[in-house]
Amino acid sequence: MRAGLEVVTVEPQAPRRGTLLFVHGGYHGAWCWEENFLPYFAARGYHCVAPSLRGHAGSAGFEKLNSFGLRDFTDDVRSVLSDLPEPPVLIGHSMGAAVTQRILTGEPDAVRGAVLMSAPPPTGIGAGVGLGWLRAGGWSVMWQLWRLHQGRLRAADEAAVESFPFSAFFHGARTEQQRRDYVRQVQKESSRAGKELSRRFARVPADLSAPVLVLGGEHDWLFPPQLTRQTAQAYRTDAVLIPDSGHMVMLDTGWRRAAERIEEFLGGL
Repeated sequence: MRAGLEVVTVEPQAPRRGTLLFVHGGYHGAWCWEENFLPYFAARGYHCVAPSLRGHAGSAGFEKLNSFGLRDFTDDVRSVLSDLPEPPVLIGHSMGAAVTQRILTGEPDAVRGAVLMSAPPPTGIGAGVGLGWLRAGGWSVMWQLWRLHQGRLRAADEAAVESFPFSAFFHGARTEQQRRDYVRQVQKESSRAGKELSRRFARVPADLSAPVLVLGGEHDWLFPPQLTRQTAQAYRTDAVLIPDSGHMVMLDTGWRRAAERIEEFLGGL
């Protein structure tokens, strides 16, 4: 495994059913899975592994974050894969779903299947999505997203919590403590990786046999349902939209519905 990589592991709390490898999205780290998904799936017999990609959360490299791209993050996931005793099911969120697609389409034999949550299509999100953000949220939300991307939000600053663009990430309400905890943990993101998400980052093999579940929030503001449908079409499957969920499906109000749908998918593998 790559040195300096933070990896959160939760052992199964029931008869073992396999391994799940969770890949977080931009601005986040392995912590985004710890509140709901890791305990949920561990309780159902899954060995759960969640790395923080280089430059994120407890992993080394934050000072060089802007130099890292999707290839670097994919290498991080490969390094974790190489240490697992069995092929896992990859569960990737947002930018992590892009990394998951690169693994899935480049080395499909390394995984049992994949769940793509709030996922960009392999052709990239395109410029139209950014214009949609501007129309939906206006300049104030775009300004706060830019501040987040550049690492200019300070969790200790009361104004950061008050001005944080929660509507871009969540549909359901957050408690005051949840809001503070979230702002404390999110971070800046790689400009290079962000640019790479705007164009094609993976190609789906015509003979791809690994099962894929494509799932997103019905109220996702950042990657709206039409993107989820495009991703599902690329993998020749139907999109699953979760009510009461925005972009952060694993943390939003409808997280349990999403987990149950994933569990159903896993049961069919």
